[in-house]
Amino acid sequence: MNKPPLWTKSKARLQFVYANPGKNYNWLFLPGGPGLGSESLNGLAEILGLPGNVWHVDFPGDGSNTTENDAEYFSNWSQALVEVASALPDVILVAHSSGGMFVLATPVLEKIIVGLVLMDSAPSASWQQFFAEYVKENPLVEAQKLQTLYEKNPSNETLKQLTIACVPYFSTKISLQRITSFLESLPFNYKTHLWAAENFDRTYQAQWTPKTLPTLILAGEQDHITPIKLFSEADNFKRDNVLIHEIKDGSHFPWFDNPTQVKKVFEAFCQKLK
Repeated sequence: MNKPPLWTKSKARLQFVYANPGKNYNWLFLPGGPGLGSESLNGLAEILGLPGNVWHVDFPGDGSNTTENDAEYFSNWSQALVEVASALPDVILVAHSSGGMFVLATPVLEKIIVGLVLMDSAPSASWQQFFAEYVKENPLVEAQKLQTLYEKNPSNETLKQLTIACVPYFSTKISLQRITSFLESLPFNYKTHLWAAENFDRTYQAQWTPKTLPTLILAGEQDHITPIKLFSEADNFKRDNVLIHEIKDGSHFPWFDNPTQVKKVFEAFCQKLK
């Protein structure tokens, strides 16, 4: 069933993916990156078969949702996120990587949504130190060259090349080729990526902890960017309403490595919603 996209006042885009019978939840998938489009979550949405309606969300200026001034429009991400969460009833946000960080930086969402899934994300900017140490211990010469090139001459193509060169950092050996191929097919937006690096990433700190909201937090066992311990060792996330799962043999995109377990933890979360 094809539906036209929904647009918010801030030019965020919601694209309908599929609907299943059952509870009329609206699952809104928010990508990471930033600058990486919601197409990055296509494979995940397909394997889950969630009850209700599934939507992909792109902030204005993110991925393929380009504007006349991407950085300026993206700078209103907080307003856009609230508009997205308010656009439909019974919203459950499913946010990957930096998408989850934007969610945790927006405390008003706790009063709007009925559920939250954070995938391979982090509660603070401390993930950058963890990742930097891993990169220092596991240098990739080609990635270092492209990082220098990107800093001197940023573009969508250079950002894509850099991301692909870094695939060994956020994949497993088994999924390396599949994740590389999937990244090659995605839209990138360097202006959004640069804005976030300058204005959000370095100072990010979660502004709320779900107190009663049903919440699922998952990350791959081999996620070297945002490991699950960032949440599992945080006392404020040790709550009865929060499920925390490490995906065995999983990377930063764990549904490529262990789709069976990812599906099972989503099924357990659906039971918690009931």
